[in-house]
Amino acid sequence: MTLPEFLLRRNERRSTWLFVRSWIPARGDRYSWLRVAAVTVGSAALAAGLVGLGFGLLTVIIKVMIEATNPPSTNFLLGFFLPFAAEFGACSGLCWSLISRLCWNQRAAQLAARPGDPILTGPVPKLGFFRRFGLGGLYALLVGLVTPMLLFHAIENVRGAWAWQQMRAELKAKGECFELPCVIPPPARDEENFFATPFWQKFTYRQERTADGNITNIWLHPPPFANHTNFVLPEEPETVKRNRGIAEQPTDGRLNLVAWAAHLRSVTTNPGKIKGYRGPHLTFPLPATPGDPAKDVLFALSKFDPTLAEFAAAAPRPRNRYPTHYEDGFSALLPNLSAMKAGTRICQLRAVARLAAGDSAGAAADTMLAFRLGESLSEEPILISQLVRFSCDSLAMRALWQGLADHRWDDAQLAAFQKLLSQRDYAGGLVHSLEGERALGNDAAEKLLVRRGTGLAELDKLRGDSSENTGPGMLAGLAYVMPSGWYRQNQVRLLHGYQLILDHVRVTVNRTNRATALDQNLRSVDLTDDYVQKMRSNPSPYNILVGMLLPALARTPARSDRAEATAQLAVVACALERHRLAHGTFPAALAELVPAYLPAVPADWMGGQPLHYERTDDGWFRLWSVGPNGKDDGGVFRKLT
Repeated sequence: MTLPEFLLRRNERRSTWLFVRSWIPARGDRYSWLRVAAVTVGSAALAAGLVGLGFGLLTVIIKVMIEATNPPSTNFLLGFFLPFAAEFGACSGLCWSLISRLCWNQRAAQLAARPGDPILTGPVPKLGFFRRFGLGGLYALLVGLVTPMLLFHAIENVRGAWAWQQMRAELKAKGECFELPCVIPPPARDEENFFATPFWQKFTYRQERTADGNITNIWLHPPPFANHTNFVLPEEPETVKRNRGIAEQPTDGRLNLVAWAAHLRSVTTNPGKIKGYRGPHLTFPLPATPGDPAKDVLFALSKFDPTLAEFAAAAPRPRNRYPTHYEDGFSALLPNLSAMKAGTRICQLRAVARLAAGDSAGAAADTMLAFRLGESLSEEPILISQLVRFSCDSLAMRALWQGLADHRWDDAQLAAFQKLLSQRDYAGGLVHSLEGERALGNDAAEKLLVRRGTGLAELDKLRGDSSENTGPGMLAGLAYVMPSGWYRQNQVRLLHGYQLILDHVRVTVNRTNRATALDQNLRSVDLTDDYVQKMRSNPSPYNILVGMLLPALARTPARSDRAEATAQLAVVACALERHRLAHGTFPAALAELVPAYLPAVPADWMGGQPLHYERTDDGWFRLWSVGPNGKDDGGVFRKLT
């Protein structure tokens, strides 16, 4: 039995036409284009109906068996597969009807030429089991599955390629650079680079592919993370966090040096697990007997003096080019972040201890170094680096605040802090990091075209959790059969989401037109969440990367705004303290700071209006900014819900 014979036999069967006798074509009639269209549409409807019915029954079964009122996996699969089941059904019907039309019309032409031919007009002979089911099944598979699958892939690949070309043209017309080379910081000469020091040479590694095809990291030195180099502080003791339990200690947020001295001694003399730390046993030099808490803390921290001196010597260098392996994309290791955070915490604690010991010059140097460590991350086009930068500056700000609260800074030190903080550009760093995240996302999408299932599984691990609707196994299995056009569609929607967020952030961080920026910010605080939820509410193979990569961007503009506002408040607080040093009291209004201590009274970064300020009856002052909601809550910190 040949393929034409198989198709002719099948098209004469009532089961092929759903047992509607009038639909069966006569042997002498032509197989019309209308019939091709009808079979194509009918196959699409049948495929969609079968998928919908199957998942509908599955939903009922799950509800009955596990008493789930809304099983998300079933709803997801139904929305995920239904449109593509219809498309594949249409491809299957089209392939079947086109080949059938060709064979049917050839026989009709032969009948017109030889109307009495018994072979053409006689009954269809019966076939044996093998020819009927063996060859017949093979032909059915070829015409009904393999050929439609190839057609389905071709259609999706063309659609994906067209969408990708449109997106590329649109971004290039806007002057956007979304490829990795555009965001990688330029090389820096060693004499200009903060990271060109012996400490950071320990952080070098290379990647090798193992025999089973996996990537492994080979460190050129012993593992360099802070937890392995002992360049780390333990977590704050609970007495420090709660500010209670230790007599004679302040309870207004100052670092508790009594608790810290006791804590460092306990950590050193009692080997054991420390919360948040998985490295070797931490040890600190200790005086023979406990004495002055500030001096004990400084003695314990002296183990870090050589490394901090190395950082201080490199601090004047203008560039901050850490040798990140950007070519590894989202898999690139960033061991400098943990070390940078640890160094900032050490500088903070040492600065506070020096303040208590009466060494304000040393404390100022440590606080400036803490700020410098945070700023060393400013060139990195990676979001986590910018978030760590915000966190480092927040730690340094606490040391600055404690010196202000205790009136320990002189005019020159305060002026230096003002100059440093007025030059901070957290908003610009945020934009740069979002551009970098977009380039990394685009690079990941390009690599997925080659690596398929393994690439999706790696991205799923990097995301840090599993979707409620899909697991790594399903993603990997789907990745191997996905048309390449689906990867392109994912790339298009991912870049569209990044561009939407970038366009929004660029407006909201505008320094020259804060009124428009703040209005835009208030109207779309949850822009990222909204876009991700919109994609998730329309399940599709086109939205996989959006759900993996974009949720990490949620609320990052709010963190940048808070860092900007905090730096602005610190600049004004330093100016207020300088006024007190010169005049013995804080001013009645911020306008009195101009021009001696401020070039102008800054407008509130968060609200666009003047900062809120008042002198208090106890000789101090209250200075505050509005929050992300744009409302004045009287200086009380409130989180958006």
